[in-house]
Amino acid sequence: MAVFTERVQTVLTKGQYDALSRLAREEDKPVSVLVREAVEKVYFVEAERKRRQEALAALLSLDAPVADWEQMEDEIVNGALE
Repeated sequence: MAVFTERVQTVLTKGQYDALSRLAREEDKPVSVLVREAVEKVYFVEAERKRRQEALAALLSLDAPVADWEQMEDEIVNGALE
């Protein structure tokens, strides 16, 4: 389980806070958990998706020779057996 040691402070409008509090009650979670989940989803998940897309683009830019799947599978199996 994660240990939360860093504090972040923000200021919301009354309407924002009321809406967030209402959602927290509906989900039976503290407001702080909803905020952490939102940060994770909006910023960290998106950053990871972008990192993976960049890695894929780098791999595709290699223009490496690729055979059909059957030939590649044979090469993998034969290489593993040797």
